[in-house]
Amino acid sequence: MPLPRPLVAIVGRPNVGKSSLFNRFMGERIAIVEATAGVTRDRLQMPARFEEPDLDFDVMDTGGIGIVDRADLGDSVEYQVMTGLESAELVLFLVDAREGLTLLDERVAKLLRKSGSQIIFAANKCENRSAESNLSEFHSLGLGGPLPLSAQEGRGMVDLLEEMAGVLPPGEAVEEPVDGALRIAVLGRRNTGKSSFVNQLLGEQRVIVSDIAGTTRDSVEVAFEWKGNPVKLVDTAGIHRRAKISTAVEYFSLTRSDQAIRRAHVALLFLDLTQLPARMDQEIGRTVNDRYKPVVVVGTKWDLAPEVTVSSFRDWISRKLPHLSQAPLHLVSNTEGKGLDMVMSSAMKLHQSAGKVIGTGELNRAVQATFGRLRFRGRGEKPRVFYATQLKSHPPSFLLFVNRKKLFEKEVIRAVGKALQKDLGLLGIPIRLVLRERKRSPSKRG
Repeated sequence: MPLPRPLVAIVGRPNVGKSSLFNRFMGERIAIVEATAGVTRDRLQMPARFEEPDLDFDVMDTGGIGIVDRADLGDSVEYQVMTGLESAELVLFLVDAREGLTLLDERVAKLLRKSGSQIIFAANKCENRSAESNLSEFHSLGLGGPLPLSAQEGRGMVDLLEEMAGVLPPGEAVEEPVDGALRIAVLGRRNTGKSSFVNQLLGEQRVIVSDIAGTTRDSVEVAFEWKGNPVKLVDTAGIHRRAKISTAVEYFSLTRSDQAIRRAHVALLFLDLTQLPARMDQEIGRTVNDRYKPVVVVGTKWDLAPEVTVSSFRDWISRKLPHLSQAPLHLVSNTEGKGLDMVMSSAMKLHQSAGKVIGTGELNRAVQATFGRLRFRGRGEKPRVFYATQLKSHPPSFLLFVNRKKLFEKEVIRAVGKALQKDLGLLGIPIRLVLRERKRSPSKRG
């Protein structure tokens, strides 16, 4: 039976690099990183996924214990930490190797020992030998020797993940959020017609079950039925470039949009037909693809650009957004109510395809056929797959037993993924490939 996603909490005194480690887990700058004690006051929690080792967990960035930028916030920040620890399956206790042991480190260690939590102890900012020379000081905390780490440079992350894999369940055993409804993230830049689409759709259907509202900059989740099927539309705040984020409200709007993408089954990417695609459109498309979410591309304001056809729109996408070239495309007019049902039909079909279970025989025949067609450069050992099996659906995830993982460069994995999408009838469905080296039996000598 699938397990709920475990929670991993990052704790430590202020300015030891907790947010940097959080961002390293995310693969992008989500938590605010600033060399000022007490910047992170709230618990920021988001899902993280790794293929090697196979891990799927929620990671929490907590406010620093101890001194913050305002004295009257100290107790509330510490409360945030202790509240997070109550539900955490694993605690990553972080110290600063460059500064060495401090009284606040001792205070944090004391709190952690009282909590009875499972702890992994790591010393951050180990960018050089002088920092590592301070590690022996931390043995006095009674938690053993810390794992050397540099969240900024990524050093030690492999060892950290391996340590975590010894505590947390494998990713394929983790339960995805399922409530029976098709979850659709409505994405796009500001003023592309997202909210108008949602309002028009609901106005036509008139079957709203619930309306869970947030602030004007929050994501708004609307549950309803479409042709007898339960659906949850998440209308996200208009996304714009990170460089233009100037307020905390805008920052949290962006993170909630990312959470909506992660939790969605399918994404709708809205593009204004009266404007040229912008860099932000490309970034949104890549983010959705990186999260392994199927996408329906929706061209809005068709009534203002009647010269655009599906064919010309697809050519436009292929040139400007090539990573979305296989996605279903639709032109809509929210004011006239045209094309909305076709968008929803495509979203439903993508969801059904992403839930496809591939037989082991069919999968292995497709894999071998793919590698039979591929041509690899060089005269040395070539990438080889011995056996493949499906781990799960949503997204379709396949485990490949290979000869050597280092031979599978990004270009090889990308080519294999595209070929399998076609051969397995999964066009427009991002698939996840997990590589595992086949263990070699010891040679027998007579």
